[in-house]
Amino acid sequence: MSIPLQLSAISKQYLAGVPGCSARTTVLVGVQLAVWPGEIVAVVGARGCGITTLLRCAAGLLRPDEGVVAWRSSRVRAMNATAYVSGGGEVPGALYTALRAAVERGATTLLVDDLSLVTPLERRLCLAVLRERAARGSAIVIAADEQLARDPCVSRVMMVENCALTQRRKRSAARIASSSPASRARASARSTYGRSLRSPQ
Repeated sequence: MSIPLQLSAISKQYLAGVPGCSARTTVLVGVQLAVWPGEIVAVVGARGCGITTLLRCAAGLLRPDEGVVAWRSSRVRAMNATAYVSGGGEVPGALYTALRAAVERGATTLLVDDLSLVTPLERRLCLAVLRERAARGSAIVIAADEQLARDPCVSRVMMVENCALTQRRKRSAARIASSSPASRARASARSTYGRSLRSPQ
């Protein structure tokens, strides 16, 4: 059985954001992830640890500095700027546009069937937000709180944690970090699923 979505050794850095500054901030280092058919993966982590960056790399919206993203054994390349447009329009009555939309809807339906996302929808085991995401054919779910990470629809929890960020938090405000919802969600994910992934620094 082939792996539909596989991320191998994904690394990403950003410029610090100050004009003229050449300092870089490391967000992801050597992240590995494989999503199997029928599996829904929850990506859990604190704010700023690189969850959105990881999902953008997986979707082909952002090019990683290192590593490979493969969809059905084909390498995913970053899309051009038009991929970031939030919406588009159709010309009513245009045959080509109507046919293309119908083909894309059919491909989405096949994808949902391939990932076996219909069963959780029919049984209504998921939270409402997860049912909605599953209906869109989403195979990766962001879990930001303990309740979402414990949902029976989530088959595996992946933890992404920027170690440098964690060390700064521990030095500056250990008592806040120990009582934050994100740290409770991480602890819950470790105890419930026993599988985690850290982004090494």
